[in-house]
Amino acid sequence: MPLCVNERSDGGESMVRMDEIDVVGCPGTRRAWLQRAMAGLVACLASGAWALEGGSGPQDPLSGAPWSAVGSLAAGQRLLSAVAIAPRWVLTAAHAVNGAQSADVVFRTPLGGGFSSRARTVHVHPAFISGKVDLALVELEQRVPPGMAIAQVFTGALPGRLIQLVSHGGSTTLITRGENRIDAVQPGALGEPLLYLFDYDTEPTSPPAEEGAAATAGLGPGREATLVSGDSGSAAFVVIDGRWGLAGINTFQATVTPREGGVSTRLAGGIVLASQTAWIARAMRGEPSPQPAPRPGPTAGHTATP
Repeated sequence: MPLCVNERSDGGESMVRMDEIDVVGCPGTRRAWLQRAMAGLVACLASGAWALEGGSGPQDPLSGAPWSAVGSLAAGQRLLSAVAIAPRWVLTAAHAVNGAQSADVVFRTPLGGGFSSRARTVHVHPAFISGKVDLALVELEQRVPPGMAIAQVFTGALPGRLIQLVSHGGSTTLITRGENRIDAVQPGALGEPLLYLFDYDTEPTSPPAEEGAAATAGLGPGREATLVSGDSGSAAFVVIDGRWGLAGINTFQATVTPREGGVSTRLAGGIVLASQTAWIARAMRGEPSPQPAPRPGPTAGHTATP
């Protein structure tokens, strides 16, 4: 099966085997189309904008709102996003901070009259080197300000879930919000949910990509959004009965074109956090993490680090 050059949401590149994605929880015809599109993948293309495309557009963060857990993260020349999960801890994409000195990593939010804190420590997931888990945990020197929400990790199933995307990409003062729906989940070496993936339907209802496929139901203008360059480390929330749970950290985007021709599909996604809670807890306690076991057979790790 083909490898594709897959643009991370900061504009970098990594290698992903799209044939490994397990499109669970989709209607049969929709699932079949996604599988054929992934198997026929010939190119993954960059996008040039600086924050979410689509959605409700840039806005000021709202003190006390559940999405106010998202702040901006500067690491060298990169200005991306991170999400507060404890008063001194934020999650982001590993490729955003890998190799950076703690003193060069700065988390900011305009809440509380303007807040800025350098990192005290940076913990890159031990499986990032093999390309499986693009996730990092950053300990801050200072507590986040009052009015900034602390996100709680969502541990439920993701296929078919409506998600709220929130990004600080490219800005230290404004956030961008939008929605999408999880189309696929890729399992890890032990069968645990590893990556989530969603497409981008620019119209409320998109036509079938090929004969026999199901029409794709989009959320419509002002709601549906996708990731673009600069959105690495941003949040994917699930909302149930008004309660917001942090389902994932957004890390990548791509464009797929079936080999037999037809409509290209824009895809994006990130790391499922439900499978990473043990590592997060160990890192916050300062405990060493066990080294990940290599993935067996031809599906061994495929991601090239930057």
